[in-house]
Amino acid sequence: MGWKAFVEKSDAAKILKRLVTKVTLTKSRKSQIEQPRDASTLSVFANLFKCYTGAGILGLPFAFRYSGVAAGIICLIFVSFMCTFSMVCLVRCKNALSQHSSCHSNLSYSDVVLILLGRRFSIILDITVIAFQFGAVIIYFVFVSENITPYFTKLSDVEARWCWMLFISPVYIGLSWLRSLKYIGVISFIAEVSIIAGLVASSTIGIIQMSRDVIPGLAFQVEISPPWKTLALMFGMAAFAFEGAGVVIPTESSMKKPQNFNKVLVFVLVCATVMYICFGVLMYCAFGDETGKSTGQITENIAQFADHMPNKTFWHFIQLLIRFSLVLGIGLSVSVQLIVVIDIFEKELFKAGRLSPNNMYWKQNLIRAFITLLGLALAATGLSFGHMISLTGAFSGTLIQFIFPVACYLKCFSSEMSKGERCFMYILGISGALFGVLATYVTLVEIFS
Repeated sequence: MGWKAFVEKSDAAKILKRLVTKVTLTKSRKSQIEQPRDASTLSVFANLFKCYTGAGILGLPFAFRYSGVAAGIICLIFVSFMCTFSMVCLVRCKNALSQHSSCHSNLSYSDVVLILLGRRFSIILDITVIAFQFGAVIIYFVFVSENITPYFTKLSDVEARWCWMLFISPVYIGLSWLRSLKYIGVISFIAEVSIIAGLVASSTIGIIQMSRDVIPGLAFQVEISPPWKTLALMFGMAAFAFEGAGVVIPTESSMKKPQNFNKVLVFVLVCATVMYICFGVLMYCAFGDETGKSTGQITENIAQFADHMPNKTFWHFIQLLIRFSLVLGIGLSVSVQLIVVIDIFEKELFKAGRLSPNNMYWKQNLIRAFITLLGLALAATGLSFGHMISLTGAFSGTLIQFIFPVACYLKCFSSEMSKGERCFMYILGISGALFGVLATYVTLVEIFS
């Protein structure tokens, strides 16, 4: 059966005929200009790799400390498989719906959920995306704060955090006011280069620590498989690290050869998984049970490493460069994460009848400043970097990456699947939900204890 014939007979077509009179995309979505399919396979690979290899990698050594080596590797591979399969399902749903004449070909993730599951679930998805992106903003602020406040030696931890927030807030408010994608793209590129440089330097120090045991008694002092409860933290962190659902559909829609998209996506996630495992296991094997013990960050172990080296001045300078590189990369990434949150808020607040369009530019600036200051204030409360990653990934990441894609696929193609395939999809969705709930519970217990 050809693809068009399959689509016409699929549940997607039946659902659209039934829902087309009930669910209408907004005027802005109808009037969108068709997105040209001009992206090469290489550029698609680069964009996906950039999105799937973000700051979440910095929390993985801490996660391996909780999960152990064997269980942690299995968990990462499992989450990687679930992410890959779910995203392939989501793209297939989008393509099936796009074949219908009533639908715009450039459907977004939210549009797919709106058509297949209804407006209520589309609103839940938008709220979940806001929670995830805003959680990422707080995580990035926490990382920057915990790497800068130790140098406020004459202040207590609480005073140092709030002083840092007041000092840095004008910079981040200014970044939140940027509207040109050209400038945001440059900022994103600088951030990515800085993070990669910091990771390479950190890995080098990890190798030296493993080979020489510079900090005595830490190298290779690892757990293979700790208690099952601690594995839940790894699940949450892995769900955060692999989050890239928001870019999958737009990237596929822009691809010149969309038939190659699934292969590119699988290759990207395999590369990301290998990189995550190598970095996480390397740093955990280097620093053992002390890995990120106080803050959940590997930078604290790099500072300890510098203290134990013969030439302390040189190595303290190196660890300062690593901190600066990572802080610069993570700090600049905040502006990219804020875009999604700001975009959703502004679309909702400036709908007809809600806020007057008069002085919209300055009203938007006030909204952006408020969101930025709220993130800084929450980061200044002393939240843990590692625990925040796990909580954000467990709560929001599982919904975005596992539950909604599976639910959409079942709604769209249920009649085309065998009983075994439907059973597999239900197991995938339910297991994702259960792991997400368990990881959220365990992380909250860890935070409040």
